[in-house]
Order: sequence, then structure tokens, then C-alpha cells
Amino acid sequence: MSQITNILVLEPENYSPHALATYRQMGKVWLGQAESNTEVSIIVVRLAYRIDGTLLDRFPSLQAVVSPTTALTHVDVEECRRRGIEVISLSDCRDAINDITSTAELALGLMISLLRAIPCASSEVVRNGSWNRNAFRSRQLSRMTLGIIGLGRLGRHMARYAKALCMEIVAYDPYQPQEKFDELGVRRSDLLPLLKEADIISIHASLTGANYGFLGRAEIAEMRSHALVVNTARGGLIDEAALADALRDGKLGGVAVDVLRDEDEGVGWMKESPLIRAAKDGFNVLITPHIGGCTSDAMHVTEESIADVAFKKFGG
Repeated sequence: MSQITNILVLEPENYSPHALATYRQMGKVWLGQAESNTEVSIIVVRLAYRIDGTLLDRFPSLQAVVSPTTALTHVDVEECRRRGIEVISLSDCRDAINDITSTAELALGLMISLLRAIPCASSEVVRNGSWNRNAFRSRQLSRMTLGIIGLGRLGRHMARYAKALCMEIVAYDPYQPQEKFDELGVRRSDLLPLLKEADIISIHASLTGANYGFLGRAEIAEMRSHALVVNTARGGLIDEAALADALRDGKLGGVAVDVLRDEDEGVGWMKESPLIRAAKDGFNVLITPHIGGCTSDAMHVTEESIADVAFKKFGG
């Protein structure tokens, strides 16, 4: 493999100084824009860019795409492989991110905000001058049933939080051994029984070609009419139009998402989002712009960990 000499960090804002120092040990580092695209050997990207054939055409000497993210929906991995470009992500350094809890913390916050209608209650006071507690009577989390879909790193963090809140926890994950459930005191379930039982459903599964849209209209119809759905994983896991329809038909209690299916599609996609339309129409929907992992400490850990992986592969 030819020596790496030029590295382009496409989203350098608030990037870890330690990670940038690691890249500078490998060669020249350009921040935001390269002096010469033809000389770029590595691109470092978070989530703001779509790494597809059109972008790759601009960098004929590219050898690697480095992304400090767990999922790669923003990277055309197959096209990179076809061109002989290596893709490095957090899947290459899982041990380094085991203690990162930011996304699970957001899921917990969304769950509580949705259940207690916190944004609406605040808006009523601040914008409308209304001080009416009875308009926001709700339930406490204690003894409610939380259904966790995906008992990997983030699902396990979520289970620990829910356990501390005295919730009943049931989880679906066909890939985890029984000992993982037993360690957490979580009851194992198949998907449909979980959907029928849970008061709140929190999604923490990885998106693959095999499970794209696996929570479809039929699965959503199995949920309880008061159920709340929280998705901080990937928008492609669930049929968003079916979710919005269930809300409009009074067959679902609320939805909180940090991810949307088409968020990597560029300009204009938000106008077509059924969940954004439902939120604008006043239904119980909370949407945040993929901020789950967006804490400075978590981002610096991931940026530094992925830089170390890149250095081991290309910095020799």
C-alpha cells in the first residue's frame, strides 16, 4: 500500500485535538477542504456528508474513508469496496466505546419527555401563559413495561436505566446469548409478544439490509393504543408512514425519534417526512436531529479511538 500523505477531515468543527494530532503523525491534514483533491488519501467524515460515487469521483487517490460512527448509512460501503477503498468505523474499535452512554441517555430523556409531555407543558407556560397542571396528568414510569428491541451496547445501558426506575423490562434480540438477558435481569421475548405487552418501546438495533423496515404496518398494529415508541437507532428500521397513521387514528400514544429514514438524502426530504408532518399537526411527536451521540466527551472518545485504528493501519 502506498504511503499516506494527505488526510482530509470534512467536518473539523470541534474535532478532538488529540485525534487531529494522531492524523498529523501520518501526513498532512486538511480541515474542511483540500488544496488538491487528487492527492487526498484518507477522508474523515462524521454524518454531514453522503459518501457515494459522485463524491468518490472527486478523490481518485483515496484509500480509506474513516467515520467515527457505529452505523454507515451515510457511506456507500459497496461502492467503496468496488473501488478498493477501505471503510473504517467504530465497529473496528468496539471495546473503546463500551462505556459511551450518550445515545442511551437521550433515549431515556425522550421517553420521559414524551410520557410527561414536558415540551408541551413548558410551551403552555412560556408561550401561552397557562398554568394548568391538570392538562398534563400522566403516569409514572415505575412498574410500566419497557420493551427494548436490540440488547447490544446501548440497549443494555437503557435496560440498566429502566431497572433503576423500577420498570418491568422485556427485550427482543435474537443475536444475544441468554446470559446477557440474565445478567441484566431482563425477560427475553419474541418480537410480537413484546409489541403487544410493552407500554413503551425503545429501539436500539443496528440497521442492516436484512432488517430494513422490519417494524412495518402489521407490527405497529400489534402495539397497545397508549404505547410510546422511541427510536434512537436508525430511521430505516421502522415504517414511519405507518407510525404517523397510527397516531392520527388514535392507535398509538406517541413517538419520539432522534433519527429519520431519509436524513441522509440531502435537501428537501424533511417536507416529505410523515412524522414531521404529524408533529406539525399537533400529534404527540418529538423529533431531534440525530443528536444521540452528539456530546463533546463521547465524540472526542470516538474520534480518538477511530484515529488510533487508522494510525495502526496506515501510519506505519
